[in-house]
Amino acid sequence: MAQAIDIDLERVRQVAVGLSLLHTRLGSTASTLGPDSGLATPRSVGALRDFVDDWSVRRGRLLESIEAVGTMAERTAAAFTQVDDDLAASMTPPAQVAGAR
Repeated sequence: MAQAIDIDLERVRQVAVGLSLLHTRLGSTASTLGPDSGLATPRSVGALRDFVDDWSVRRGRLLESIEAVGTMAERTAAAFTQVDDDLAASMTPPAQVAGAR
């Protein structure tokens, strides 16, 4: 006996929308952070610069990942919707030919 697959397509679409919003918000933030001029030691300024440089790289990777997962969620919802539509169409009896009995 086949098992039923129950996918909440609306939730999948909501995830895609949420990821798109997250991508937009993160993408609109500054790509680099400046060291705080209030730091007194060269060591702490250097550590902050290392963090800032690393943040730029990691932020870019994060944006790519968010976009990729969002695209996957959109495509998943579309694919399951198409499969559901195809299955429903295959189970619908063909329209009777006019005049045929």
